[in-house]
Amino acid sequence: MKLIHVITIMGSMLGSAWALPQAGSVEAALPLAKEQGRDIMLEFTGKEWCPPCIHLRTKILETAEFEQAVGDKYVLVEVVFPRLPAAVAAIPEEQRNANEKLLTHHRIETGLPTVLLLDAEGFPYAQVAGARRTTAEYLKALEETAAVRARRDAAFARAQGLQGMERAAALAEGLNAIPENCRDKYPAIVNEINSLDPQNTLGYARVLTRYANYRRQEASLREILNTQRGRLKPVELNKVIGILQEYLATPELEPELAQQAWRSLGDTYAMLRRYRDVHKAYKQAYEIAPDSRLAPRLKKAVQHYELNILPALERGELR
Repeated sequence: MKLIHVITIMGSMLGSAWALPQAGSVEAALPLAKEQGRDIMLEFTGKEWCPPCIHLRTKILETAEFEQAVGDKYVLVEVVFPRLPAAVAAIPEEQRNANEKLLTHHRIETGLPTVLLLDAEGFPYAQVAGARRTTAEYLKALEETAAVRARRDAAFARAQGLQGMERAAALAEGLNAIPENCRDKYPAIVNEINSLDPQNTLGYARVLTRYANYRRQEASLREILNTQRGRLKPVELNKVIGILQEYLATPELEPELAQQAWRSLGDTYAMLRRYRDVHKAYKQAYEIAPDSRLAPRLKKAVQHYELNILPALERGELR
């Protein structure tokens, strides 16, 4: 199996007290991981502005308890998403764009911070979303990811002595142990499963094509949103609404992209003061992907409309 690493990412932006070995990219981390028998912690973080990210850094990852427990197990690679002006200026625009692409590449939709774990060959096998209240709780979460890898490896090892559908089933069992967003990073195994299972009884026929579809759908949505900017006249906004509604009718539209489109539709309704439609659009957006990065803000928006805007409409205070 060979994994192609397409993105190079920046290492520590503001310095770090971590005693674990660090690398500036996955490519740089792989030799160290192989040499020392470590896995790779790929951390997606907003470490200078995101409260959970700051908590994860200062209260968990930098503690002696954490270092003692996992000091010989991981190589750390940071993927930083800055917001404060000084932090943004510290990372070139090209690098920030690369980090966004890496986030999309791994289909990380669980918000910041999220740690994606890769083995020494570069294959992702588990992730830990968010921080935890204590170091002990975070260490427990990492122990659970070790169990995920153990199930993957046991199934793959069992497949070595099998043939035909029995081998395909064992390989699928190994992939089923890991998160869905990681499975397309094993193209050789997915292709072998499909060759052994032409009837798609194991459900792996679309695993590789789904990511390609996602990228095409994402590009279409980005083009729509780019053309939407600066359109403020009612006739223009109504045209945008029609375009977004047409996009939402895309067959097999990915939930995360549908959520972004519904959110944009709600924003457009808001500029037309169609407040009930705003509420419906935001609610639909939240319900499509309640665990995404956008979901917490959408939930607050829905609650705001239900507590304040809709009652004001009923009282005739808004038009």
